[in-house]
Amino acid sequence: MPEIVSILPALAIAALLCLGVDCYATIRLTQSSENSTTSKGRLSDLIFFTPFIALYYHDEFWINLPFTLPLILITVATQGFAYKKGWLKASPEEWTMIPGPYLLAIVGYFMFFREGILTTPSPSSTAPEISVEMETSGWVSFWPYITGLSIFLFTITRKSTDGITLSLLLFTLIITILPFFTDHYWWAMGAGLVLFLIAVQRMFRIRKRSINPT
Repeated sequence: MPEIVSILPALAIAALLCLGVDCYATIRLTQSSENSTTSKGRLSDLIFFTPFIALYYHDEFWINLPFTLPLILITVATQGFAYKKGWLKASPEEWTMIPGPYLLAIVGYFMFFREGILTTPSPSSTAPEISVEMETSGWVSFWPYITGLSIFLFTITRKSTDGITLSLLLFTLIITILPFFTDHYWWAMGAGLVLFLIAVQRMFRIRKRSINPT
């Protein structure tokens, strides 16, 4: 069982308390005649920092990270329910924010813990690493480029606004992570940026066509 599971009940209780505070503050402000506007800041939005807790368990990062997703989904769903009931005034747009914290947590893992700043390579591990690199040389080493190019082609071939927007979000996640798996990080990032700009231009054309059909 992942170690992060032991603290999930405490995190769930904290999220519930924060959501209760948000609802109470919104109701009080709604009933007040002096101030009819409500603040969009919500304590329950702190739940989006949950993926970063998996960095504490970096030895089993990939096992612990998915266990934070149910807590975020339940919290966002509860926010949506409270919004429909009129207990929260800020619209529940957090569904589109869910990939962001996971993307940052994954980038942080590769930067600090997976052969990154906080990792001290041992001399004894030099020889095995060289042998592994030689064994994995060949067409297998090109899988990040093939994956990125495939997602790019899938993105630019979408014909609807919603389709290309969602595909562009996926492509953004892909081009941010895949360079870590290549031997040419900055070249891969640069190529991904160029493809991203092409995909964005394609998205604007589709949106313009949907607004002003000819």
